[in-house]
Amino acid sequence: MLLILPVLVGVILALVRGGSLQHLATLRVRGVSAIVASFVIQAVIYVPAVRDLGPVREHGAAIYLVVLALMVFGVASNWGLGLAARLVLLGLALNTAVVVANGGHMPVNAAALRAEEGLALVRTIAAHKEFANRMLADRSSRLVAFSDTLPVSLPFGHGSVCSFGDLFIMLGGGALAYGATRRRDPRQADALPQAVKAPAGVRPFAG
Repeated sequence: MLLILPVLVGVILALVRGGSLQHLATLRVRGVSAIVASFVIQAVIYVPAVRDLGPVREHGAAIYLVVLALMVFGVASNWGLGLAARLVLLGLALNTAVVVANGGHMPVNAAALRAEEGLALVRTIAAHKEFANRMLADRSSRLVAFSDTLPVSLPFGHGSVCSFGDLFIMLGGGALAYGATRRRDPRQADALPQAVKAPAGVRPFAG
């Protein structure tokens, strides 16, 4: 939810400033198959009946690395969309580096997690009874500075613990959504010359 919120804010701000959802709908996104596959795999492995399965718990880390690889590939395909897309890619790359360095899991600060998402989740992750893409950070954790250490509270609850990579993803996603929704319809660019054409029989000034 926290990663989606900046996108929604970007779209709303663009609409207020005269943007259109039609502009957003015509954004040419590449690598869609890889991005969708990444989301689908994540949705499946987090279903309670699935994440409790032995094979998922045993190979969950490898599955999560595949999920990240698909997402990085899909987002990297959109390099041409500009700085916003590249910020998203930077965030994904940072998160992926941390996950790879920690054997397929993202370390999370236990105190921050308890404050934002509750003690029950801390105990669940610590018990390893079901698959989770996060693990509690300890002395053996690597690249901790770039892991989930930043508590983010929301006024209506449902806060979370984020990484610097997540911040880049949120910033880039919001900027991309704003820019895509705000951009002028290309058809308007053709309307101006039609409006200023000289009347029939009148020769334009040649200098």
